[in-house]
Amino acid sequence: MILYRKLGQLLKERGMSWTDLRGAGIAANTPFKFSTDKGLNTDSIDKVCAFLKVQPGDIMEYISKEEYEAQNADKLALEKQIAELQEKLKKMTK
Repeated sequence: MILYRKLGQLLKERGMSWTDLRGAGIAANTPFKFSTDKGLNTDSIDKVCAFLKVQPGDIMEYISKEEYEAQNADKLALEKQIAELQEKLKKMTK
């Protein structure tokens, strides 16, 4: 998995927020994708690197799926519960 924790740390060090990345000329929802480690295209990564004057390795890192799951077991379990509850709610409102 590609993670953007380094980007979050870099922004914090520079006194910036995720929304400040909009100055890079990226779509409004892209900072959210970075902050949640969602899939991004290379154009967005390129724009952010140019905006911050850094290399890709300065903002992202790779860890295996197994390592990610081990590090985020509680978060993943909660996300699964939320998805199940949302599905139940959909069925109840139909």
